[in-house]
Amino acid sequence: MSAINLSNISSPYLMTTTTRRRTLLLLLFITSLGTLQACPVYLTISLNGKSIEESFVEINWGPDCRNKPEWIGLFPDDPSISNTQPLARVDDLKNSTGKFITDVRIGKLRFPRGWNRDDVNTLPAEYPKGKCLDFFVASFKGMELLAVECLKILPNWMGKTENVAEVPLKSLFIPGTHASGAFNSNQKSNLIKDYAFSQHVDVWSQLIFGIRFLDMSIGINLKKSRTPPEDDNFWIVNENMLVSKLTPILKDVKRFVETSGEIVIMDFSSFPIGFYKRPDRHSDLLRVIEKEIGDLAYKRNSTTDPNFKCYELSMNDIRKTGKHLLLIYPIEELPYPDSESEILCPTWKTFSLGDMNTSASLDFMRFLFARKNDSVIQDEGWIFHAVLGLEQALNVYSKAKTTEQRASVINVKLSSWLGGPWSLTANVVAVDFFTYTNIIDIAIYANLHKAFTLANKNLTRLEIAN
Repeated sequence: MSAINLSNISSPYLMTTTTRRRTLLLLLFITSLGTLQACPVYLTISLNGKSIEESFVEINWGPDCRNKPEWIGLFPDDPSISNTQPLARVDDLKNSTGKFITDVRIGKLRFPRGWNRDDVNTLPAEYPKGKCLDFFVASFKGMELLAVECLKILPNWMGKTENVAEVPLKSLFIPGTHASGAFNSNQKSNLIKDYAFSQHVDVWSQLIFGIRFLDMSIGINLKKSRTPPEDDNFWIVNENMLVSKLTPILKDVKRFVETSGEIVIMDFSSFPIGFYKRPDRHSDLLRVIEKEIGDLAYKRNSTTDPNFKCYELSMNDIRKTGKHLLLIYPIEELPYPDSESEILCPTWKTFSLGDMNTSASLDFMRFLFARKNDSVIQDEGWIFHAVLGLEQALNVYSKAKTTEQRASVINVKLSSWLGGPWSLTANVVAVDFFTYTNIIDIAIYANLHKAFTLANKNLTRLEIAN
């Protein structure tokens, strides 16, 4: 870490109470940044299982470990408070960034009481700093414990992190999922399993783990299109295939935000099947959205300020209206008067890796995340889909790569790329198989920095020596 010149900070005896408190907070934050410079360790869920229950726990370290530990272990309990033996361990770390697939399977995921999908009428406990599940990872120098992390849920992180609720949405790092409703379910089609599933777990579990942006690509079941669409005729689409019904997902989202009090962004911006030149179907979809989640959706006042952009809002702005959902929709696709719906916010700028190879992906992200004066992104909300397209897999590998295989290429790179300063300029980042990344933890650290900066604008500047 760079040396810090504290000469500009007054003697604590000459400071006001407020200044002393802010200076102390800043020093604590600097200390936390120093801690982050140590070798981070974390857990992910492998992509080589037919289901999440059959998938293996993976140990990760990096990026760029400056002081590599002697060994890293996977434990069933917190090793800082127990003498339990490791379930698996990695010795002789040769690389500064790496991962190790253990032979330990995840098994059936069970969350704390009240946070499971089938825990009806049960009030759950709050976990603002997360709740560890049954897997811990720890790094050691000999028998000296260096760092501990766990596989955890974060159902309350965004609303309970100090000062984050005051930051405009356009300035937050919001972790999201791409094709959020395309999760590994009891689907019999191998084609859908291999090329359409993009998440290990359902939307309910995604939100429990800490995802706060959902990408909702919608299609119509054309076999029923001759009759007026019913609620169950709208489906989640990925890779031009119908994967799962929309309505149960909307119900899960509603129950989650009512239970947790968190703010969730839902992006209805893609309609690959059955919507071309059919504004009536957009109206039908709006009716379903209004019915299922409309009472929890933020209402914009297009009359008093027609140019207002929803990404200017903070979470507290939304909460003050008694709402918990922000719905993004290409309003121009709707006929009048549905296009005047107050529960829909205009689309944000959206970018994707698409058919880029790894080198081009890095260059493209460097261009986007640098946020220079000539950038296509200025002071606005934007969404980045960190997903390698099927077409690119065909071009590079001369054969179709499954969604898991494509995610295994880009997600490891993404965790490294976002582990540095790019996390401070990111807005919404949506990924396939988010459980194969540590994107939520990265977002939390970045947002702590952003919230601290916003809350302490008038702090005495520190001169950072190179």
